[in-house]
Amino acid sequence: MNKVLSTILIILLSGILVWALFFRKVPVPDPIVSISYQYKTDTIWKDTLYVPGEPYPVSTPPIHIIKYISDTALINALRIQLSESQVIIIGLKDSIAISKNYLKQYPRNPKLIAFDIKKDTMAFGLLQITGQVEEREWPVDFTAWNYNWSYSTGLRREAVQKPPTLKEPFANYFVGGGVDLLYKSPYLSGRIEKDWASIRLYGTIDVGLLKSESSSIKLGVDYKIQWRDR
Repeated sequence: MNKVLSTILIILLSGILVWALFFRKVPVPDPIVSISYQYKTDTIWKDTLYVPGEPYPVSTPPIHIIKYISDTALINALRIQLSESQVIIIGLKDSIAISKNYLKQYPRNPKLIAFDIKKDTMAFGLLQITGQVEEREWPVDFTAWNYNWSYSTGLRREAVQKPPTLKEPFANYFVGGGVDLLYKSPYLSGRIEKDWASIRLYGTIDVGLLKSESSSIKLGVDYKIQWRDR
């Protein structure tokens, strides 16, 4: 009986190993992820003046400042007309009216015309009051720093306040019990595991409660097999 059960277990384990190595299909994630936002944009009107927040303590100069030439052909094709409350820019096909308050509020600040953010880089496209277009680029790390920016103080940062983390235990410990079907005896068990990358060291102790011959002490090592389809 024991030989039959052992043979069946060996066949099952061999089948699982062959399937995992040669036949298991690992799903490939879709590179295009459809994002469903769980909120709607809400516009809030406030009866208070906008005041820039306090700058963060650490100054962060840009790693690159790129200056671009002006499109003189486009600029020469436009005309400016002044009225009491507006500046009107007239083109061949359309025109735009700009409130004079747009120029009066924060007159030294450039216009933000582009904003690009990646995992480790942030860049602003700025139209200076001189008419010069600049792009300023910074290296960033949002896991370690919070950032804020204004034209007067530039980009500044402060360290992220991380919650205290619990110290990882040296190993994982398990206790339990069950029934040994070969010896028809209940048992108590204890197990300790320690992982390093794809390697796992373990030790187990099984104590047979009715038959001492079902007790065992084992030490072993496992290697995690990772298989990916290309």
